[in-house]
Amino acid sequence: MSAIATNQFIAVQRPIAYAAVATTAETAFHAPTQAVEVVPPADNVQGMRITKAYAISRAAPGAVIHCQLYGRVGTTHTLIDSATLANTSPSATAASPRAVFEASEEDPLFLPPGVGLSFAIGGSVANGVVCRVSGGAYDPLP
Repeated sequence: MSAIATNQFIAVQRPIAYAAVATTAETAFHAPTQAVEVVPPADNVQGMRITKAYAISRAAPGAVIHCQLYGRVGTTHTLIDSATLANTSPSATAASPRAVFEASEEDPLFLPPGVGLSFAIGGSVANGVVCRVSGGAYDPLP
């Protein structure tokens, strides 16, 4: 594995996209037990740059839902972003509600090497809430 050199242009080498589904309520934001893995730490060899992250409901949540993103190292989760998901019933004429996290091209969410990403919801949703993240990975250079 090549090291990243100081004072050199660094660009992502590979696009990434991950998704996971949470169904069970998480209310212990300091030590979550119901968070689902979105980005496995093993996939993050030299760091990742997340430029888009959102949660989308697969059914009517029944209430406004607090959605959370956690950085994960081993069994330790650190809350790094949250958003609220509206209580809207998706149908043939209404889109599923979407909660957008703050990651963007202009202000990406950086995951240091070896750090995973987990997702949790503040209320149970029978059909689940999907979390999707995308961006790029800083893969080892040859």
